[in-house]
Amino acid sequence: MSRVRVYMACSFDGYVAGPEDDLSWLEVERPDAPPADPGALGFEAFIADVGALLMGRRTHDVVKGLGLWMYGERPVLVATRRPLEPAAPSVRPVEGSIEAMVEEARRAAAGGDVYVDGADLVRQALDAGLVDELTLTFVPVLLGGGVSLFGGLTRRQDLEITAHHRYAQGMVQLTARPR
Repeated sequence: MSRVRVYMACSFDGYVAGPEDDLSWLEVERPDAPPADPGALGFEAFIADVGALLMGRRTHDVVKGLGLWMYGERPVLVATRRPLEPAAPSVRPVEGSIEAMVEEARRAAAGGDVYVDGADLVRQALDAGLVDELTLTFVPVLLGGGVSLFGGLTRRQDLEITAHHRYAQGMVQLTARPR
C-alpha cells in the first residue's frame, strides 16, 4: 500500500512560511554552496516515489504565484471549497474529511506514495493518524511568526527519528515516522 508522506522545509521555530506567506528565508541554494550530505533525501528522490499530491489551497496559490511547478504531471488534489483556477492541467479540487481526501489521493496515486503538502493538511493528517513519514529540513533561521507547521495539533504526536543529515549550509534534515 502507498505511504502518506510529508516533505517540507521549516524554520528552526517551526514555521513553513513567514508573515504574509514570505518564503524569502528559503533562499538557501547558492551556486557556491557545498553539496548536501550524500544520504540526505533531496526533493527529486522524494518526488520520484510520489504518485499524487494532496495540497492545501493556500499552498497551491502560493506555489502557483511563484511561477514554478515542481510536480510534473502527477495528479495534484487541492483541498478547497472555493472555485479553483488550477496551476497545471493535472490539478483538481477535492473536499471532504481528511480521511476521504487522503483516500481519493491514494486512488489517484495508483500505488505510488501520497505527498501531503500544506501546514493545515499536514496537521489534520497527523491528528487523524494518516501520516506514515515526515521529512523536515530545518533552516537555521527564527521567524517568530507566520504559518506554523505544528501549531494547532489536537493531540500529542510521538515520533521515531529514522534518519538525520546535516547540510553544509547549516540546515538539518530529519526523517521521522509516527509511533
